[in-house]
Amino acid sequence: MKVYIMGSDQRIVRCARVSFDKDTQVDIERDKKLIKYLFEHRHASPFEHVIIAFEGEKRVWLELMERVSSPVFQVYWAGGYVWLNLRNFINAMEWMSEEIKEAVRNRLPATFGIIEGKYTDSYSTDTSYVIEKMETSSGWIGLVDKLELGTVMDYYTFVVECPLFVARQWHRHRFGSFNEVSRRYVSYDPTFYMPDYLRKQAEKNRQASVDEKIQEPWNSIFLKKIKWYIADLQTLYKDMVNKGVAKELARGILPQFMHTKYYWTVPRISLDNFITLRTHAGAQKEIREFAEAIQKIVGYRGSDSFRL
Repeated sequence: MKVYIMGSDQRIVRCARVSFDKDTQVDIERDKKLIKYLFEHRHASPFEHVIIAFEGEKRVWLELMERVSSPVFQVYWAGGYVWLNLRNFINAMEWMSEEIKEAVRNRLPATFGIIEGKYTDSYSTDTSYVIEKMETSSGWIGLVDKLELGTVMDYYTFVVECPLFVARQWHRHRFGSFNEVSRRYVSYDPTFYMPDYLRKQAEKNRQASVDEKIQEPWNSIFLKKIKWYIADLQTLYKDMVNKGVAKELARGILPQFMHTKYYWTVPRISLDNFITLRTHAGAQKEIREFAEAIQKIVGYRGSDSFRL
C-alpha cells in the first residue's frame, strides 16, 4: 500500500506559532511541548495542515465514514486514494491499518509519540520555509508544500501576508484550513498596505473598481489623509497598550489596510475554485493579483467544474 504524507512535526508548530508571528522559529524541545499542549487541550486546527493520502477502494472510505462516530469527521476519496488531515486521522486511528500508522509514525515521530503517550528524541522538520514566493502590490504569498497525485484532492499549503480586507475575502473560501496571526498575542508594530493611487468606482458594477486613478488633487489629498490617519491610529494603539489596555480590544481601532499573515492548506478542487472566482475581472484587484500568483506557482486544472 502506498501512503503519502504532506507536512511534518514542525508544520504543526509553524501553523500554531503563526498566531504569535513566530512561525520561523525552531526549538525542538519547546516544539514538542507545544505539540503536546495542543493535543492535550484539543487545539486541533494546526493538525489540519498535515495531509495523509493512502491507496484504498471507495468502500474503505465508506467504511471509515460508518465506523467513526464523530459527527464532524471528514474524509474524502478521489483517484483511488483516501484523503484526510491529521486531525481526522487521530479520530480514526483505531480503524487505520498498522501500515498506515507506521508511515505516519515515521513521518511525524514526535507527534505520533505524543499521541501514543511515548517520548521520542526524533523530530521532523520542513525542508524550507517556502518552496516558492511571489510578491504582489499589497503583500506576498509563498508555497510551503504540496502533495500532488493527479486528483481533485491534491493538497497545497501556502503562507500569505496581505491586508485585512483581502484576508476576509479569502476566508470566504471555506473548503480548506486557516491559521492566522493574532493581535491578541503579538506586540510588534503592524505594517500597512498603501496603494500607489486610489482607483475609481466602476459605474456598472457596484462592488468593483476600474484601474483608473481618481482625479487630482483628490487622489493626493486622500492618500495624504489616509497615511496621516494610519499613523495617528498606530500611535493611539501603542499608547493604549502601554497604558494597560488589552491588545484584544486595542486592535479594534487598527484599519483594514493593516497586514495580517496566515497559513492556508487547501485541496485542488477548492484551489481551482479560488482561481476561477478571484481571477475574474470583477474581483478586487488586490486579491486578483494573489490568485494570479497562485496560478503561476501551481497552475490551474479546472477541477472546480462541478455544479454548485
